[in-house]
Amino acid sequence: MHPVMTRLAEDHVRLARLLDLFEDLLNRFHEGAEPDYELMSEMLEYMDNYSDIVHHPTEDIIFERVLDKGTERRDVFDVLMRQHKVLGQLSKRFRQSLDGILHEEVLLREDVEAHGRELIGTLRAHKRLEDEEAFPIALERLSEEDWAQIDAQAPNLEDPLFGTLDPLRYQALYARLSAESRN
Repeated sequence: MHPVMTRLAEDHVRLARLLDLFEDLLNRFHEGAEPDYELMSEMLEYMDNYSDIVHHPTEDIIFERVLDKGTERRDVFDVLMRQHKVLGQLSKRFRQSLDGILHEEVLLREDVEAHGRELIGTLRAHKRLEDEEAFPIALERLSEEDWAQIDAQAPNLEDPLFGTLDPLRYQALYARLSAESRN
């Protein structure tokens, strides 16, 4: 597999892990417990920043290349590129809900939870569509020359959580993931 696709596949495995953790935190929230809001906020920040700066732009380059070459599954790629924009909006809405809780605004727990669950569900469905349909089509349709050009165009920033850790960012998230991997 081409290195760009390998990186995207690794990102998806990591995202699945983060979504499981997010779901666990939302389940606690549903049961009336107060989850670690700092952790949830760091997770959203990481997912927003890394996804918006590196992951989704890389996918969009691939998807546009596939569309330029022609595919009978144009609908899949159009949906995914639209979802990249929607995911940012869903994440922003959930982040605003969490910020509201932290600033002691009067919010219904059900609404906050619904925003989080909608984000998680949409991300899981999005990732599944990419993994099961878009990525296999891209691997089939694109040539080595295409992949070289995609690699040259794609953002090349290291993952700030799973790559070289930035000690000032994502401290709570890194600590939680490290503790889970030791168990």
